[in-house]
Amino acid sequence: MKYLALVFFLVSFFTSAQQVFQLTGNVLDTNGNAVPVGDVLLLDLETKNVLKYTTLLEGYFIFEDIASGEYFLEISALGFQKHRKQIVIPAITNVQIQLNENTTQLNEVELIAAKNPIEYQNGNLKVDVQNPYFSSIPDPMDLLSRLPNIQVSADRESISILGKGNPLLYLGNQRISIEEFNTLPIDGIETIELINNPSAKYEAEGRAVILVRLMQDFDGGFQGSTQETVSQRRNFNNYLALNSSYSTKNWTVRGNLGYNQLLQWESNSFLFEIPEREVLVDYLVRIPRNVRTQINPSFGVYNQWNENDYISLNASARLQTDNAPFFTDTFIVDRGEEQSTETETDNDNSKDYYSASFNFNKKLSDSWNIFTGLQYSGFRQTLGTEISNSINGGDFILDQTRNQEYSINSLAFRLDFEKIFSANLKWEWGTNISLANADALTEIIRDVTTEVDFEYQEDLYAVYSSFSGSLGEKINFELGARLEHNEVDSAADNDAVPVISRINTSLFPKANVSITIDSTKTLSLNYARNINRQDFSRASSITVFINPFLEGAGNVNLRPTFTDEFSANFQKGKTSFYATFYQSTNPTNFTISYDEEMDTAILSLVNLEKEIGFYTGVTVPYTKGIWTSNNTLNVIYSQIQDNTAVLGETRPVFYAYTNQQFKTGKDVTLAFGGYAISRSQQGIFERNARISLEASISKTFFKNWDCTLRFNDITRGTNFKESYTINGVIADGVYFTDLREAALSIKYRFGNQDKVKFKNKDVDGNIDRIR
Repeated sequence: MKYLALVFFLVSFFTSAQQVFQLTGNVLDTNGNAVPVGDVLLLDLETKNVLKYTTLLEGYFIFEDIASGEYFLEISALGFQKHRKQIVIPAITNVQIQLNENTTQLNEVELIAAKNPIEYQNGNLKVDVQNPYFSSIPDPMDLLSRLPNIQVSADRESISILGKGNPLLYLGNQRISIEEFNTLPIDGIETIELINNPSAKYEAEGRAVILVRLMQDFDGGFQGSTQETVSQRRNFNNYLALNSSYSTKNWTVRGNLGYNQLLQWESNSFLFEIPEREVLVDYLVRIPRNVRTQINPSFGVYNQWNENDYISLNASARLQTDNAPFFTDTFIVDRGEEQSTETETDNDNSKDYYSASFNFNKKLSDSWNIFTGLQYSGFRQTLGTEISNSINGGDFILDQTRNQEYSINSLAFRLDFEKIFSANLKWEWGTNISLANADALTEIIRDVTTEVDFEYQEDLYAVYSSFSGSLGEKINFELGARLEHNEVDSAADNDAVPVISRINTSLFPKANVSITIDSTKTLSLNYARNINRQDFSRASSITVFINPFLEGAGNVNLRPTFTDEFSANFQKGKTSFYATFYQSTNPTNFTISYDEEMDTAILSLVNLEKEIGFYTGVTVPYTKGIWTSNNTLNVIYSQIQDNTAVLGETRPVFYAYTNQQFKTGKDVTLAFGGYAISRSQQGIFERNARISLEASISKTFFKNWDCTLRFNDITRGTNFKESYTINGVIADGVYFTDLREAALSIKYRFGNQDKVKFKNKDVDGNIDRIR
């Protein structure tokens, strides 16, 4: 009842709120062709002061968060006459504009100017992925690793935002998994936006959102591209992508296929000691050639019969096989006895991910809109392992064989409503249902055969309500809440695996207030409560052999992490200053612990007691002529605490990011940049300083051929070191990365090169936990 009362209070209190709107436009020349590039200004009707600026790109522009009122819209583009038009918001939210050519004849004059590929607004950033520097990167995870404040893990399987933790991934307005994100063709992505303070409409799991938007089209026709990237890291890698789409007035059909042949290199080393057990272990794992093959197909159909109503179907898959022999050298001192062990591990691994979603959007009237969607997702992994040991220089003897299978199936439904009561009030609310089940089967053949069949079921039911508006002309706000009910059950045929049964209901409020000081200055204040739940694969009985005294394993006892966060952002022009304070309960981290019953060490994700942190920073973009510059500087102070750990010193961490691009010719772009992060001491964990530098040159030949040469991690300074003392284990280790790279990318574009329209939303709120 208290949650219903809160929703009723929100409805009644904010019924006089003013809505903010979105303004979009298509800009064509007199022949009906899209104007390729230009500047779009939104001006105050009385003073003619610039209120907002955006870039016209391929005939399309968009303004976000515009209050109701009268404005001047001004558009200018090289070779065309300037166009100014008076508009009234919200009576006009989409404009179609034709520019007349400038008849002044120029004699052999070429003007070259650069567009900044990164935009900042209210603490968020938006990246133009079709910028030559970003579009040449073949892998979506590598693309994210080159954006400010975004860190990709050493194993390339997780993403974190500095000071925020793991973000949600969205395609359109709904979540996608990392696996599905990896199937997206770079050539089909228009923008990637980092939203640091998402509203209650987004799932409560995550303090930030990475929002991916696909290309959109206006003129229709057939278009496509094929791209090949050859990459030399420690081994040779090849990426091949084919992207195509065909659209008419109402229909769009899209198909993509990626084929990657990779030779991955991995290595890590740890020295850990358990004094109470009187054991010391020092090991080095090497994976010199993991033969990985990836096939990434996707297909979509989209039909829009008027400006607002559409139906779409999208399907994607990622089929991956790995043939990865492991080599491990282990030195163990067990109660004074020394032993050297060499281990050869043959792994035959396959991972198949697949997803299909259906969307329907209908504007019922001028004030009502409804969206509904259904999504099915699945994941299946098989792992066959043969482990042989050589002790103290002896012959290799087969120690054990493991056969493991893991599968996840998820079905999700989403229903969203939008009601505009008047020009002053907009209310969004909806519901999500997600039903997921997982099954893990483990067979270990040693002296005896051990089998474990573990089943996991998780259901999530959620409702949300969100309001946005303004108090007067200077103050805008957004206020909402999300209620989630979560049920978890597990069962196993082996008593060694604990059985879990949990039922939780939680409320997640969110609030944002934005104060416009003048036409160039804005102050935003935010509060949010979030939750972070474990990946489904962590809640399983799957284990990985590392060395004779250490196993990698899941943790079915993991509890969700709750975080309360207060933040502020001050924007002056394009420069942003921001600060955030947060406190988390049950944070998670990978640690080594000792299992007395099994008499072995376990490397797994575990809950810790709490984390308290504060960070502040500034982003400074700059554009002048042929030069665009993006710079970020952060100072982060966080402390992780646990009553089983030795709490060390806590020091602030400094993070710096820069990206510099020079458009030295009409079709030539030079870029260089990178990031640096200082040594980190967070109470329990101490981590090393890291630096990554990169450079690239891009050129277009014959209009349709794009060629880019990239050099990444030039200094090879991204190895990740970590040390801690927790739960009676003293550990010091390093994860060696393989990011130093020379890569050549060649892309050929064919057909109509206007943007292709496509809308499809993923419905499953838990989809990024499927891996």
